Amino acid sequence: MKNNSIKYTYIFSFFLLIGLTSCESLLEVDLPINDLSSTTVYTSDATAEAAVNGIYQSMVASTYYSSLHTIPGQTSDELLPVSLIENVYTTNEIPFTDGTIGSMWTELYKTIYNSNAVIEGISGSKTLTEAKSTRFLAEAKFLRAFSYFYLTNLYGDVPLVLTTNVDQSALAPRNTQAEVYNQINLDLEEAANNLPVNYSNYTSNQRIRATKWAAESLLARVNLYLGKWTEASTYASDVISQSGTYKMINGLTATNSPFIADNTEAIWQIPYFNTAYTYEGGATFPGPNPLTQIGGTFILRKSATLFETGDARKTNWTVDIKSSAGVYIGIGPRKYKNSYLTTPVERSTVLRLAELYLIRAEARVKLNNITGAQEDINVIRNRALLGSTTLTDPNQLLDLIAVEREREFFGEFGHRWFDLKRTGKADAVLGIISSKIWNTTDSLYPIPETATRSNPFLTQNEGYTK
Repeated sequence: MKNNSIKYTYIFSFFLLIGLTSCESLLEVDLPINDLSSTTVYTSDATAEAAVNGIYQSMVASTYYSSLHTIPGQTSDELLPVSLIENVYTTNEIPFTDGTIGSMWTELYKTIYNSNAVIEGISGSKTLTEAKSTRFLAEAKFLRAFSYFYLTNLYGDVPLVLTTNVDQSALAPRNTQAEVYNQINLDLEEAANNLPVNYSNYTSNQRIRATKWAAESLLARVNLYLGKWTEASTYASDVISQSGTYKMINGLTATNSPFIADNTEAIWQIPYFNTAYTYEGGATFPGPNPLTQIGGTFILRKSATLFETGDARKTNWTVDIKSSAGVYIGIGPRKYKNSYLTTPVERSTVLRLAELYLIRAEARVKLNNITGAQEDINVIRNRALLGSTTLTDPNQLLDLIAVEREREFFGEFGHRWFDLKRTGKADAVLGIISSKIWNTTDSLYPIPETATRSNPFLTQNEGYTK
């Protein structure tokens, strides 16, 4: 920590809601000015911005660099442990006492709490520069919306907490998913209107904080999930049209990929501060021993069937993995190449341009714009060195889009899990996997036992015992 820094402590007073067992859970946020008190955080632009940065820093936790990749990957048809030993996630037999599921809930609500604290602090300040306070508010609302998107897609109906007041949040009941999505849309629309249109406000133009296009990217995804095809297509087109900032990468390599820091496909990335690596590359999906190919953490369930011959994503984003006995067992995710080294500089990539093309392709099929959908699909396929599609049947195109999403986003932020659920295919796809003990109610994770025990108004999801 820098000598001229102090630590400003946010007290997570809604511990009953997020299921913490102690009276307070503390997040330390570095601030650049000495002798700062809680009453002065929002009196200067510099300290207010440090509080905003604190929200991003609070996201450098296992939930964001590991759990959101690996848990949904296992509960879907995407990932298996290299040991091939089934677990509560791969079998979809998650107990409501599971610690990882509880940590995901807690960490997402911590981000929401930090966002609420910034929103309240800036809204109550009369001394901040108007332009900066507007931008800071927009960032906090974007991050709150992002967290609620994951909460509602993982757990369904969840408490909608828009305050730091424990009296209002400790015994909060669950809001409907429709209410949660309504708030997500409100936050994202306001964020899109007030966030910067480029990265020039941020150090060295790094793509590590929210812009208008990050908010519109998430709006495109949200509207796709809600079946609002015109809106999804429009928002996706807005982002795609920013060709001066965002371009698809040609020629995928270890040093030319959408996971390199500040590459042209990156819309929003999370840095692991003062490092050149990501935990995804070093711990979540480490590569096996290059001489023996033994090691790694996960393999793809569809190792033999997922990719077409010649797909550059298989060549560049996966690695062959063998068992401890030296027997080939499949291919593992290896999108992030840097395992605690200095090069290449990578960042956890949360939003990237490829998703916008596939969102728009799906929306265009639903809107009967077949030619437009083909064009968007082919952007993704051609980048992967695959031939252009000539399919015209809408159902076949939707099936192809689903497969391209599998190929493009494996091991990333739960895309496959959410795709199976939002398209109504979870039962058909997961119900036939012999190792899964699948019930329709498994499509939602259990509300953590610590949270339901602390809050009698917080009901459990169907299929789980409170």
